[in-house]
Amino acid sequence: IPKVMQQTRVQHQQVEQEVQVPVPMTQEEVVHVPKVMQQVRAQHFHVEEIVDVPIEQTVDQVVHVPVVQTVERIVHNPVETVVSVPRPVIVEKTIQVPKVQIEEKTIKVPKVTQNVVDTVVQHQIQKIEIVKP
Repeated sequence: IPKVMQQTRVQHQQVEQEVQVPVPMTQEEVVHVPKVMQQVRAQHFHVEEIVDVPIEQTVDQVVHVPVVQTVERIVHNPVETVVSVPRPVIVEKTIQVPKVQIEEKTIKVPKVTQNVVDTVVQHQIQKIEIVKP
């Protein structure tokens, strides 16, 4: 046998409601904070120092300066130089010339006899001078 059980039903209903709630707002602000810095104090000491400075003392003295005179001179310097000069050389040549030959011909002519002497002279002597450097 089935049993019947009673159950209660819960029904949820969603209700929407608008509520204005103040929201905290953050606001930025720049604040300048002075910074403390330590400084080394410089103390000045006044020191007096006495220094002896030598002062130049000038003594006037009269000095005679000689005047320089320039004089131009021409000096001759003889210089020896050896120069080779070519000497002309005379060359003598002996040229042989043929001797003078005398040819005699006797020609017989009928009835008249006549001697004819035919002389050929070839006597020439030439002197030739050649100059060689």
